[in-house]
Amino acid sequence: MINKKIKKIFLSFTFIFIFLFVFTIKADALCTTKRYSNLKMIAYKSEVSYELNFDEKHNYYFLLTVNNVDKDIIVIFEGNTYKPVDGVIKIPTKIYGGKTYEVNLYGGFGTYCPEEFLYAKKITVPKYNVYSEREECIEYEEFYLCNKWYAGSIANERDFLNQLNVYINSLKKPDDNIPKNEKGLIQKIIDFYLNYKIITIPITVALVLFAVYKIVIKIIRRRNRIKLNQK
Repeated sequence: MINKKIKKIFLSFTFIFIFLFVFTIKADALCTTKRYSNLKMIAYKSEVSYELNFDEKHNYYFLLTVNNVDKDIIVIFEGNTYKPVDGVIKIPTKIYGGKTYEVNLYGGFGTYCPEEFLYAKKITVPKYNVYSEREECIEYEEFYLCNKWYAGSIANERDFLNQLNVYINSLKKPDDNIPKNEKGLIQKIIDFYLNYKIITIPITVALVLFAVYKIVIKIIRRRNRIKLNQK
């Protein structure tokens, strides 16, 4: 009788011990609030950036990179899963500008919270302005349609050139549209003299001789008048 009681007590303790042992193991394997919060804080430190690229036909596209990614974090983007390599995840999916993208971070497969959603990183990728590569934009780089990240719409090349011409005309000073004055009279005489030396030189010599003649005649007459007055 006593042996049966001892046996029952032994079996009861054994059952309790096994139950507590299994419960402890399961508890250690659970994604507790604390473990989830720690992973969420780690995921928050990750940073998403974009990079402009061109294909062989010079068509542009962007690639996303997730930096500072912990080994216990995975990234899911557009249905694909990525693991970090040396803290970096380079997403090979080509994306395009003018949109906001969402990169989702989850708990890694080897953590207590595998594939548990942790954080969503949103990034707005700017629209690339292909007209910023035009030669005209080298000279007028300050023109707003030459901005590399111009977010507006440019209908076509004609629209771009028309707006550029309007901008160029706005830079001109009011005096730039007024025709310059013609050459002055003196400059015209000098140009005529230099261009027609065969005619102008003899005329000049004749005028000089005539002027000298007039001066000599005046001097002679003045002397004669003085002599007459002395008599």
